[in-house]
Amino acid sequence: MTASTSPDETRLRFRSFLDAQFTVLLVVCLVLAAAGAGLVYTTHVDPGTEPETRTVSSWTVETEYAHSAEVTEPNPVFALGAVLENRETYFANVAPELDVTPRVTYTADEAEGVDVEVRSVLVVRNVGEEGTVYWEQQETVDSTAATGVTPGETVTAPFTLNSTAVDERVAAIESELGASPGETETFVVTDVEVAGTLNGENTTYTRSVEFGFSHEDATYTVADPGVQSDTTEQTVTEPVERTYGPLRSFGGPLVLVVGLLGVAGLSYARYAGLSGIDEAERTYLSFRDDRSEFDEWITRIRLPPETHDRPEAHADTLRDLVDFAIDTDTGVVEDPDTGAFHAVADEYVYTYHPPLAATRGPATDPPSEADADTSQSTAAESTPNTAPDGSEADESAVDGSETDEADTDASLFANGSPDADGSATATDQAVDHGAEAESDDDSDATEQS
Repeated sequence: MTASTSPDETRLRFRSFLDAQFTVLLVVCLVLAAAGAGLVYTTHVDPGTEPETRTVSSWTVETEYAHSAEVTEPNPVFALGAVLENRETYFANVAPELDVTPRVTYTADEAEGVDVEVRSVLVVRNVGEEGTVYWEQQETVDSTAATGVTPGETVTAPFTLNSTAVDERVAAIESELGASPGETETFVVTDVEVAGTLNGENTTYTRSVEFGFSHEDATYTVADPGVQSDTTEQTVTEPVERTYGPLRSFGGPLVLVVGLLGVAGLSYARYAGLSGIDEAERTYLSFRDDRSEFDEWITRIRLPPETHDRPEAHADTLRDLVDFAIDTDTGVVEDPDTGAFHAVADEYVYTYHPPLAATRGPATDPPSEADADTSQSTAAESTPNTAPDGSEADESAVDGSETDEADTDASLFANGSPDADGSATATDQAVDHGAEAESDDDSDATEQS
């Protein structure tokens, strides 16, 4: 595994999310599994029952009118004795009497002891505009009762209306009252009652039907309501197995499977160590967050080597370095070669080195000592000796400076003496520093060759 291998940050963040939200995700998956199991059980195993009402039988009562008038006066159009049937308008001069026959019939699957009563009443009244009845007169024109009527049998209750006589009655009433404030109406109300056992149930059916009749000069007009039919359904309510639509039928198993797979996946991730991150990975993610947050404060620049001759202070996090740079009104520089971050202020260089997790492979593999040594060697080799203008420094100049430094150190060493406590003097420390510098330069030259 090389130091240049980049980690899969997306996978690492996913593992971090699993580690932080593991309990919440597990609870959600368990709730889904429980809800799915409940839906599956109540839908496919024990759906339960619900009341259902269905029609087992029905019976129907129909009421209608048949009407006709016989021609009793000679005329050039109709023969004497001719019957005019089911017309809207009749001629009062040639056929003054109207024969009306209410007809009642019923149908049922079973019937027992059915009686039918039909009663017709002639109503003459005077009504105002807002429905106010000024006067009214009623007269029963027929009443018929039939017993033991079977399904399909028709019960008739005929009566006759004399249009001339009705008109004369209205005129007499208005004459005696001396006024007619409203409009005079003439009609027949037929009350029908059917009682008995129909389809096994004791039943009593009643209805009123109105037949209109009005006289106008030499004609009279009827208002036939037509067939009046009423059907009564006999129902029973029974418990039946509850049924559900496709959404619940297929959605329940789907929710159960998703919940179980989620629990299994989370359990496996925890068992295999895929849902956790170590401290190094956590530090790396924190660095990446800081790098993204403070991107506008960071500039990628190669600093001249002289900058690194200053004393160096180290920041624990990139956030600390940026906060310091903001406070000191300076910028943060990212070295493109080493990846280190620097802030130069006064005579110091403040540095932050990104975590090793940022330069290693999978976050679960700890860096080995060989990888660390290789990283340090690569960083050293990637920093060339450059002059302030960016060009490489002349080797002879470097050697010359080393010779002058050695001569100076030697002079200082000749004039120096140990102090009282036996520790090295400042002159000795300067000589040692020069020797160490030459040794480091020789090592670097050896590595480069």
